[in-house]
Amino acid sequence: MTTRFVLDEWSWAGAAETDSEALSNAVHQLLERLDVVRERNEDVARHQDYYETDLGDGVQLYSVLFERNCPLKFDHDLTERLSLALDRIIEFDDSGLSEYDARFCGGMQFTPGVAWAHACCSALHQVAVLPLPLGGVPSGKMPVVVGGMPKEIAFVTEELQHLDFFRSVIDLENANEAMFESLAPSAFPALEWADNVWRGLGDFDRPYNAVRGELVRYLGGLNDHGASCFHKLRAGDPRQLQSVLSTQVGTATSDENGQTKKNPPSRRDRTRRHRKENKVFWWHVKLQPHIDRIYFLYEPPSADWPLPEHGRIIVGLFKDHCV
Repeated sequence: MTTRFVLDEWSWAGAAETDSEALSNAVHQLLERLDVVRERNEDVARHQDYYETDLGDGVQLYSVLFERNCPLKFDHDLTERLSLALDRIIEFDDSGLSEYDARFCGGMQFTPGVAWAHACCSALHQVAVLPLPLGGVPSGKMPVVVGGMPKEIAFVTEELQHLDFFRSVIDLENANEAMFESLAPSAFPALEWADNVWRGLGDFDRPYNAVRGELVRYLGGLNDHGASCFHKLRAGDPRQLQSVLSTQVGTATSDENGQTKKNPPSRRDRTRRHRKENKVFWWHVKLQPHIDRIYFLYEPPSADWPLPEHGRIIVGLFKDHCV
């Protein structure tokens, strides 16, 4: 497992003086993001002294979690969830850090987590920060300076930022085919994949490196909008569905015509295994007008697969062009 996230200490500063409801909501949001990280088998780290994080008024995070007489308290369930979540998180090795201070948000902040993320990104391994999302805390990509060296760091508080971070990793780390496959469940978590689909990354007309950016962009569009477009429009005019889907995906996206669907070689060429069944992938995203396709299908929710509520997009194959 590769560590892609780190917890931030600075965002807790002043938490003890924050409205209790706003603080509880922020902790809930952080825990929900940690749940997503865990569900997707992504790894997160923290500094060994994270429990000593200062919340203001002389209160440390450890006191809130474990001391009965602490003036700042969360409700029991929230305390238990936070304690369990932090206990599961690994500690990062800070032996290579020359300093723990980072300049961002208009000032110099003591924050080992952000300093470590900066060091990782400087070494071309992208790590994003998971801050406590209180007011004034950074959200999205922003410049961070450590030791006089500026670096753009991602602060992730929402799902779209989470997805954008992993999609950016593919480019920033110059992901090869194997790395693209390993990052896909995090970059495009709403998509499913047919058996052996990744072998097709070498089957485009152009080299993989030439199509990688288009793959990220259009798989992202399918992930973010594909199922909802089908769910809303599949019972209506097929031309409207094709038009809306193309707009949302970002390039021409269409179903095959009836003549192609009646052709046995065409059907065989588009047939792949998914969940132990043969399925035919007629719909396709056109990376270029005449070459390079992402073939997919839509399955609505059913009694066997009620979730996600809008159904699911399954990517079947990558190819220059099917028969």
